[in-house]
Amino acid sequence: MSNNTQYLPETRPNLTDYRVYIDVLLERLNRDSVYKMSVTDLIKLLIEKAMKEYCPDVVIKPKRKRFETWKF
Repeated sequence: MSNNTQYLPETRPNLTDYRVYIDVLLERLNRDSVYKMSVTDLIKLLIEKAMKEYCPDVVIKPKRKRFETWKF
């Protein structure tokens, strides 16, 4: 399988029914995060975590903000 995505249309899934959960999760992550994450960054992070669990042989090169917490 090729990693060439230049010919794929931009994906815009309808997550309207889940928007409240996305907002709650985003608010919780941004509370502890060094960098504020966008909804897109959150969705990318969740996809990466799912891929690590269900498809560990697939390597993802993250193209999003890093999620780091403050260390006190």
